Amino acid sequence: MFTYVVNKCSAVRLSLLLIAALLLSACVAPALLLSPQGQLMWAMIKPMVGLDPKEVNLFEQPLIKNRLEPLLGEHYQTAVSLLNTADEIKQQGIKQQGPLFYVASNYTPLPQLAEKAGFVWNAETNQMAVLISRGGATKIFAEAVEKKAKTVLPVWPDELVDYAQMASNPQKLLQQQLEQQKQQLLEQPQQQLQQAIDAQKQQLIDAPKQQFKQAIDAQKQQLIEAPKQQLEQAIDAQKQQLIEAPKQQLEQAIDTQKQQLTDAPKQQLQQAIEAQQQQLSEQPEPQLKKLAAPVPKQD
Repeated sequence: MFTYVVNKCSAVRLSLLLIAALLLSACVAPALLLSPQGQLMWAMIKPMVGLDPKEVNLFEQPLIKNRLEPLLGEHYQTAVSLLNTADEIKQQGIKQQGPLFYVASNYTPLPQLAEKAGFVWNAETNQMAVLISRGGATKIFAEAVEKKAKTVLPVWPDELVDYAQMASNPQKLLQQQLEQQKQQLLEQPQQQLQQAIDAQKQQLIDAPKQQFKQAIDAQKQQLIEAPKQQLEQAIDAQKQQLIEAPKQQLEQAIDTQKQQLTDAPKQQLQQAIEAQQQQLSEQPEPQLKKLAAPVPKQD
């Protein structure tokens, strides 16, 4: 029983090792078939597939730069400037196992010099090639490689085939560009009309929302400003009272003094008359008669 379990475990381990070997052979086998320089190139560029060529400094790597500079000459900087606009380093083939590693520019930062650039390295032939396209014409720069005494022409990925064909037929690319421009001119009015319709729809949708929002904002503003206005009115009223109160008191005091000055002589005269009347009423009647008798004349 123990022997059976051990043998069974050994069989499982052996199966796993065989599966791992098969998986590794799928990746390693192509590299083992290359020349020493090709193996170095494969080991460098294979892990970079899917990465941004500018971020990984692909064209500053000595294995590539030392081969492209003499190949491109004065066109080296132009080609690299365009190639660095690519999103990623690509590998053509089923499940990215093909021999072509390439980079295709997305746009041109130097329209006066070139409109499109492409780079390809063929792992089977260890050949590098670059194409630069401008004005409907394409220039191809390819390393000289011989195989069985025959010159090997560069192989291009599907994305760059049309541009590569322009090297022998520049009118084809020009015709494609003209057709693209026509298509853009045809689609532009439709896009503008659609944009106008969408804008009107959006306005019709947004208008009630904006009006409702404006009404709410106005009510909020009124609710905020009403207490302020009431407070300001109360403060102004208090200020006015504080200003007018001393004036009223002063006017009242002046009027009182005037009245007192006017009434004082009248009261004094009235008091004098009443005093004389009192004195007259208190004197005896004979004295009054005596006082009232006529004075005798003297001879």
